[in-house]
Amino acid sequence: MTTPASPPPRPASTVVVLRPRAAASFEVLLVKRNDRVAFMAGAYVFPGGCVDEADRVAAVAARFLGEPPRFADLSPAEELPYRLAAGRELEEEAGVRVGVDDLIPVAHWVTPANEPRRYDTRFFLTLMPEGQEARHDGGETTDLAWEHPRDATARCRRGDIMLPPPTWTTLRQLERHPTLADVLAWARRAPIRRVRPTLVAGPGPTVLTLPGDPLNPVTDGGDIPEETRFVLHEGRGWLPS
Repeated sequence: MTTPASPPPRPASTVVVLRPRAAASFEVLLVKRNDRVAFMAGAYVFPGGCVDEADRVAAVAARFLGEPPRFADLSPAEELPYRLAAGRELEEEAGVRVGVDDLIPVAHWVTPANEPRRYDTRFFLTLMPEGQEARHDGGETTDLAWEHPRDATARCRRGDIMLPPPTWTTLRQLERHPTLADVLAWARRAPIRRVRPTLVAGPGPTVLTLPGDPLNPVTDGGDIPEETRFVLHEGRGWLPS
């Protein structure tokens, strides 16, 4: 009996939106996925979605004036559709409008090969523009929250919210930096590697491991996250083990 081939990952983008708060600190925008959607239902995530054909068409006519791409596997022309998708999805899901050159690449995640829905997702970071107010769209997203990363992960540990492993891991990276200026400096210089989680399903609990875990050894010398293993809990989503 042959094993069916895994579907190719769909190109996608997501945006980590930050805004300042007291004492030079910062908070991050999270939107809640509708409980009825097929992927990550009920979870709090960064706004984002798939790159579509309109983004590719627009990229042909657009001109990007920012820095050279930081994703090692993309040319400037190949990166631009991801930037356009990031800006479009941010406006659709949270009502926030930014330009393509306001986005700082920070991460690259690929869904495990044995997942039924797979995404090749580029993460971008941006500052909340002055004079704008974030709002959820009432459809794909049903709530939003501005949280310090440490508060968001604490809420997840208590069971108040669900955070998928890529969101959790990114929040933990942000926790390392005490000020907004520190975050921006890190985002502009940190190397970006492709993160390929491994999914281990049954018998027993479903487990997701990240590079650096004994079941998912690091091969490129990249940064090892604070937590490298997550267990799927009924009604609570993924939690670090």
